Amino acid sequence: MHKGLRLIVLGAVIAALSGCSSTSRVRSTAPPALQPVIDQAIDLLGTSYCNAGTTPDCFDCSGFVSFCFASNGIALPRVSAEMYRTGSVVERTNLQGGDLVFFSLSGGRINHVGIALNDKQFIHSSSSKGVSIAPFSDAYWSPKYVGACRVK
Repeated sequence: MHKGLRLIVLGAVIAALSGCSSTSRVRSTAPPALQPVIDQAIDLLGTSYCNAGTTPDCFDCSGFVSFCFASNGIALPRVSAEMYRTGSVVERTNLQGGDLVFFSLSGGRINHVGIALNDKQFIHSSSSKGVSIAPFSDAYWSPKYVGACRVK
């Protein structure tokens, strides 16, 4: 009888924990109007990267950002450098979820974009990891950060 009770309890614990994931620990500071964009982005975690990708089959960085915003009725330019001119400039210390964040991977020009989740993390499609979350403090990304803008 005790063995049966233990199995029931163990089964209940496993069932409860199976609903947990690392994405449930992501804290977004997005305003209510942009929370659906963040939710869309998080739903796409793990999607693979491909050059010029614009669909959930695979994304490049700007295709991913464009898709998340367009799915929620917000049109953005297709190219990261053009996205940078879309909204109002936001200082690094004032980032909130839904802000576009920009990086220069080479040549001093903007050539990578992601979506801030909060002032500590962003979500993006990288060539090495696909759609993933990275901290702004990451040794690779931090020195490449160029700036951010807030889409209206």
